[in-house]
Amino acid sequence: MRLVGVATLILMATKLCLGVSEWTGCINPVDNTGTNYRARTRASAILKSAGVKLKFTGDESSCAAFGNGIVLVLSYKTAADEHPGALAYAMPYQGTHVVLFYDRVLGSATPPGVPYLLGHVLAHEITHILQGVERHSASGLMKSKWDYRDYVEMQRRPLGFTDDDLSLIRRGLEYRASGRGSSIVRGSEVR
Repeated sequence: MRLVGVATLILMATKLCLGVSEWTGCINPVDNTGTNYRARTRASAILKSAGVKLKFTGDESSCAAFGNGIVLVLSYKTAADEHPGALAYAMPYQGTHVVLFYDRVLGSATPPGVPYLLGHVLAHEITHILQGVERHSASGLMKSKWDYRDYVEMQRRPLGFTDDDLSLIRRGLEYRASGRGSSIVRGSEVR
């Protein structure tokens, strides 16, 4: 697999209150095209609904200073045998890496739908890292495989989290904030 383009996403706990965590983060965008800007905006909106705040910046060195980094690697020429059928995968057991198959995302949606799909894939994988678990839901953002209806819905409004998804995000953030580590289980992918 040829991986090109590395972005860093840093998450830093600012406070915990009433079981909802507010996190601030930054990402070093690979490029600032309209598509990628809209995708980052969609990912931010999705995660905001779970009490997670992302701040985007282009300065990777300032992001690295926060610690708790999530490294996003974009693959532009993904080998067919690399996680066949997946659009991305996270390594929540490791707590810091997401690989997004950018070429597959581009091939999975019409041009107007790409930013919505890309934003959802990014939010899905960041959620795995935040939860620290390898788990998918029967519906919503954290489904293991989205269907046609999900792709259409993504363009209308963001796919939501189940109550279990939100609970796992809170537990994962509390676990990180406790200083015990950044992960709980093993890797995961979205198709």
